[in-house]
Amino acid sequence: MALQGTKVGIVGGSIAGCAAAVALERAGCEVEVFERSSGELKDRGSGIVIPLPLREQLIEAGYLPPAYPFCELRERWWLLDDGSSAGRTLWEQESHAAANNWGVLWRSLRARVSDECYRDDVALTDLKQVSDGVRAAFTDGSTRTFDVLVGADGYRSAVRGQLHPNSRPEYAGYVLWRGNYAESRLKQREAIDRADGENAWYTVCFEGGHGVVYMIPDFDDGTAIGNRRVKWAIYAPQPAGLEFDEPTSIAPGDLDAATYSHLERLLTQDFPDDQQAIVRASPREEVSIQPIYDEAVDSYVSGRVMLIGDAGTVSRPHTGSGATKALQDALSLERLTHEYDDWDALLTAYDAERVEAGRSLVEMGRRIGRAQVEQTPDWAAMSPGDFEAWTAATLAGEQLYFYGDTRAD
Repeated sequence: MALQGTKVGIVGGSIAGCAAAVALERAGCEVEVFERSSGELKDRGSGIVIPLPLREQLIEAGYLPPAYPFCELRERWWLLDDGSSAGRTLWEQESHAAANNWGVLWRSLRARVSDECYRDDVALTDLKQVSDGVRAAFTDGSTRTFDVLVGADGYRSAVRGQLHPNSRPEYAGYVLWRGNYAESRLKQREAIDRADGENAWYTVCFEGGHGVVYMIPDFDDGTAIGNRRVKWAIYAPQPAGLEFDEPTSIAPGDLDAATYSHLERLLTQDFPDDQQAIVRASPREEVSIQPIYDEAVDSYVSGRVMLIGDAGTVSRPHTGSGATKALQDALSLERLTHEYDDWDALLTAYDAERVEAGRSLVEMGRRIGRAQVEQTPDWAAMSPGDFEAWTAATLAGEQLYFYGDTRAD
């Protein structure tokens, strides 16, 4: 079946769904996107780091505008609390990447999807493969038949659940505390001023985890000093009394005082004063907890149903590959639409490419999680040479854009 004029339903209108819609509309498909949220999607975590070459590729391919805003990162400073305000710098690591605002990235992609084919406040309730494609039912009472259905509905994907009924993201046993806010709120900004001079970002090391701090554009695209947003995130053991075996999260506004006290103790015990001030500028009602999950499925395709982004593979955030992988999936999909004029052949090729990419990311995320959270080294004893060897061993011969060049000589 030629791709031109075929009907494609995309379940999920986030970054993966919008990018898939752009790719398939360019192939001449008649696309409909179904997003379960009502109204414009809000910020989800705010900070997204992608490789600089991918940013340029997306601009060149027309997924993002030429002036798409970002904050350039060049160095990663690894710190340890030593009683001083600034902390002790353990390693200044080469780290080239583009820091983005999730909301700005989504908005840029959404602008390239026609309003006529994007429907919000509509969720999938059922799907069935039939002789002429896939029949899908939705919460608005409608039933549609598509030649192909794309699952782009995130790490708790209903579409993945249909393809792989026994699949379930596996909890890693630790969490990610997160917050972000307008830079104008920050009063104690010595750490940010130091980092700005070198386009650096911070990693604060402690036993059983680490925290990161970097700058991203504001929602109005502001990237000038004073007009950005501060993004922080801390990987740490699960607070006592919480259970995360089933995929879930604690959204901003839902964090109770007793749970938040775990974060306060962690900051007091393990963070230099300057870094504490950055995190404490987020009030409790703005802080969220993301339990860390991962999962690699053995197929992205079943019949005429396919997966993209986190619906296909859930990787730990250590790899910086959530949005990155979704965008790479979409670019791969678009390339394959030029190579194949038949859905069956295209889906077979897509499946082979993306399953392997997803499996590799999951394994890398697990290695980084063990090294930087579950089995942290004696940070204080680490020299720059030790860090380089430790990072190279963790990546196990693979490259990760914000870790610089860690290949052996």
